[in-house]
Formats: sequence, C-alpha cells, structure tokens
Amino acid sequence: MNKVIFLFLSFISTSVIAQTKLKPFFDAHEFIDVLHLEWAHQDSSSKYSPHALPNNYKRLYRSPEVGLKNKFDFWLRDDSVGVICLRYTVGGTSWLENFYSGMINAKGTMLLNDSTTFNYKFSDDEKSFVHHGWAIGIAHLAPLVTSVINQYYKKGVKEFIIVGHSQGAALSFLMRSYLKYAPDSIVPKDIIYKVYCCAAPKPGNLFYAYDFDFITRNGWAYRIVNTYDWVPQTPFSIQTISDLHPTNPFIKRKEIMTRRVSKPLVRFYVNHAVKDMEDASVKTNRKYHKYLTKRMGIFIKKSLKDYQGPPIEKSNFYMPAGIPIILQPESSYNEKFKFDGKNVFLHHMFEPYIYLTELYYIKKQ
Repeated sequence: MNKVIFLFLSFISTSVIAQTKLKPFFDAHEFIDVLHLEWAHQDSSSKYSPHALPNNYKRLYRSPEVGLKNKFDFWLRDDSVGVICLRYTVGGTSWLENFYSGMINAKGTMLLNDSTTFNYKFSDDEKSFVHHGWAIGIAHLAPLVTSVINQYYKKGVKEFIIVGHSQGAALSFLMRSYLKYAPDSIVPKDIIYKVYCCAAPKPGNLFYAYDFDFITRNGWAYRIVNTYDWVPQTPFSIQTISDLHPTNPFIKRKEIMTRRVSKPLVRFYVNHAVKDMEDASVKTNRKYHKYLTKRMGIFIKKSLKDYQGPPIEKSNFYMPAGIPIILQPESSYNEKFKFDGKNVFLHHMFEPYIYLTELYYIKKQ
C-alpha cells in the first residue's frame, strides 16, 4: 500500500512539473538569455550591444533607483514567464552596500526611516546569518518586486526567473528567500521560482546556505562560477567554534577531556591549543567588525540617514549557496581573455561567463 501511495504521489509531482514552463535543471540557453537581460541594465563598463537581446522577451518595467543604488528590471517571456533582473554594482554607495558586510540574523526588523519598517525573514533556521548590506538592498527592493509579481500574477503569470550578476546575484539569493518566507498577504504561495546567480559572492553563513539549498532543492537555483573570478570567493570568511552547530564537542572540551583523558599534561596541551586557535579567529572577527561594520556604518548613515538596523552577529563565516555550475577556463579562453595586470574584473564580467557557458553547455552539445 505504501509503495502504491508513493508511486501515485511521484506521478502527481511529475505531472505538475511537466505542466510548468520552467524546468528544474540548468538550461544553458535560458541562462544566457536572462543573463543578457541582466546585462541590458547598461550601467556596466562592458560594451553591450542591444542586438544581442533575445527577441522573445519584452521589458515591461524598470524600477526607480532605491536604497544604495538598487534597481531591477521586469521582463516577460513570450510564454508568460516573468523575469526579475536585479542590478549589479554600479559604483558609489552601491559599492558601500557590498563592503557593509557584518552579519545579521536572517530574521528581524529594519527601520528604513521614521515611517517605514521592514520585517524580513530569509531563513527558517535561527542560526542563519546574512550579509547586512545586501539585506538593506532587499529591504528597499522587496516592496517594488512583490508589487510587480502581484500585478502580473493577476494576469496569469505564475512562474518567475530571478537572475542577477555579482551584487545582483547576491540579492537574488536573499530575494528568493524573502519570497519563500513572506506572508501570504504579501505574495501568493503557488508561484514557481527559478534562480540563476551569476558570479555571485557568498550571501550568508553555512546555516543560511543550508536553508537556501533546501527551499530550492531538486534543481531550482544555480550558482554559476568562473573559476578565474575572485568575486565568488568573497566576502572574507573565518570560522570559529561558535559557528559550529551547538551539539559540537569543542564547547565542552574541558569536561570531555577531564572525563576521557587521564594525563594532565595532555589535557593542558589540547585545551591550550584549541583556545589559542580560537582566540586568533575571534580577534580577526573583531577586526572585520571594526572596519566592515563600525566604520562602514558611518558612511551608511550619510546615505540612509534614518536607517536603524538589527544587531550585528559575532560571526563572519560566509559560505556559498546554490547548485554550483563550474566554468573552468581552458586554452582558448586564456587566449581570448588575457589579464594585463590591471583589469582585476576581467574574469568577472559578462563576456567570459557567456563564452564559457556556450563552450561547455551549447557548442559541445
């Protein structure tokens, strides 16, 4: 009987997926199409040709610039799939958003000004922390994004792609999480989302990554990485004992050592070594907090004068999220994209990502 029920539920699940326009696998053609839409913000230093735009998408909305130079475009595909393109870093306070990298709890409240409060939830795990600056970006973008989703949902659009490059990719992680946990009164729950995060930095800690990968399981969110690109290796990450799950043995190491190790000298050595290593990582965390939270916060106040955020967590354990699509450069790539010692964003831009995706997923098919 249980086997029959399982087969029936599997059939129903497969039938639902078969009826959707979006499919839970990495679609290289789809990714390159929406990456061109992302690039078409045309605020990039790369030269973009409008002739490269796929002709089966139409841009229906461009948001105003909000928060720390945040912005998004909404496109509609011919088959009624909506595409939300979250803009990348464009300079000025947009860079400030990246560097304001103290971690905050993934559930909390922000006071954007004296009349606007933003309640957010990016994870169901209380141990989840996320990047403060990008959470501020979501706080300003989310009301606009959900307004567009609701507008087109009423017109029958129930499938959406969320795409971003660089900062836009970091925002895409958090936007997907926000939409998952937002109340029904803010956004309908029967919507299908697919996420493409290109050249994405790390959005939060390991427990946030666990939660994101869980809510997008079975092929609904991808992290596309050029291995020559340094941006996906950021923000700086350091792990301390407090970043481990609370069930770890290191917290009560003295008690454990006393019970299980009879030689006092061995106990002393182990406890001293662990404490010494832990103290070093905690000291580094304090320096990150000093420069990337306290001092950056001064500049945040100049841009967002009334902003009041949640408390900063004592952690900097950043981890990547999403199913990895690894793009490994080879000889032809090295000939085409030669580093001159100056252009540190050479491997981060749109062209190398498109080139490698076509090389491995389209031209070799």
